[in-house]
Amino acid sequence: MKRFTTCLLAAIATLSLVTSSCKKGDDGVQPANNSSTPAFVGKNLIMTSFQVDPAIDLDGDGKLDTDLTVFLRACDKDNTIVFEKNGTLSGSNGQLSCSDDESDPSAIKPSHWTYNEQTKIIHITKDSDATDMSDWKVMEASANGLKVELSVNEPGQSYKTIMTWKAL
Repeated sequence: MKRFTTCLLAAIATLSLVTSSCKKGDDGVQPANNSSTPAFVGKNLIMTSFQVDPAIDLDGDGKLDTDLTVFLRACDKDNTIVFEKNGTLSGSNGQLSCSDDESDPSAIKPSHWTYNEQTKIIHITKDSDATDMSDWKVMEASANGLKVELSVNEPGQSYKTIMTWKAL
């Protein structure tokens, strides 16, 4: 369990870095059926919920936690992401800076994404490390927001995390 807690905290930190990614590119994104742009594309999204199932005692207080949003710093909670039509993942760090270096409040981590309409999977790849990837299973997508599921597999235990993003 301690190993999972460490990995999950690392995943939350990574999520914070991904949500602060912002760099434009010119790679095109084509939905698998080439018929339309997914509803979440071009929307400024802010995370409103980050859940884990089954629940875990993430903070060691003896109580099982399902809502991981409470473990994010305030400066992470105001970050936004945008799945750009050209395949880049951009975003904003919001009003609150998590950086100690105020001259550069955002650690730019350029990323690209693709979407498979048939499988409903958003595949995100960090530009500086092609092995740093994540797959988000789209549960719901509309002009109002996006709800995705991520799987975390640890020896002897699998977890499901669900992130809900609201369009601003």
